[in-house]
Parts: sequence; structure tokens; C-alpha cells
Amino acid sequence: MLDIFAWIVLVILLASGLALFFIAGYLPGAIAKSRGDGSAVRVKLDDAKLAASLPAGTAGAAAIYTSHIKPSHIIRKVILRQIAIVNYVNPF
Repeated sequence: MLDIFAWIVLVILLASGLALFFIAGYLPGAIAKSRGDGSAVRVKLDDAKLAASLPAGTAGAAAIYTSHIKPSHIIRKVILRQIAIVNYVNPF
């Protein structure tokens, strides 16, 4: 349900889906408000076997922890667990 992988950020993509319309007829702005408007990043997984087994376009939730505001790390870890549990119960 909740897997933790080591990875390296290759590039932060300066792109936003807020200006796009989906074929299904809903606006991405509504999705961004419900899921959070995070940044798109390209990452390289440390485990090459795992990276080869993932389908193209695989998405997930991640957090980058810094030395600033360390108490917020606990809150973010709880939020990531909740996201994982909700995605497990309702994957769509």
C-alpha cells in the first residue's frame, strides 16, 4: 500500500496543467484544487529493476524534506500515508 523509494530529482518541469481542457469535459482547475497543485518533476529511481517495471507515465505523491521547519515533516508524512490509503481504497 505505501512504498518508499529512493530517488534523485533530475529536473523540475516548469509546466502547469491548469490551462488545459480534458476530453472528458472537466476542468483541470477543479482537479488541482482537490489534489493540490504540486510541481511536476522528473526523477531517477535508485533501483533500476523497479524503474524498468513501472509503466510510462506513472505518477505518485512525494515529499522533499529540508532542514527548514522540521516539525512539518511529521505532518507531511501523515498526509502521504493518508493519500496512499485513499488511493488503495479508491484507485480511480
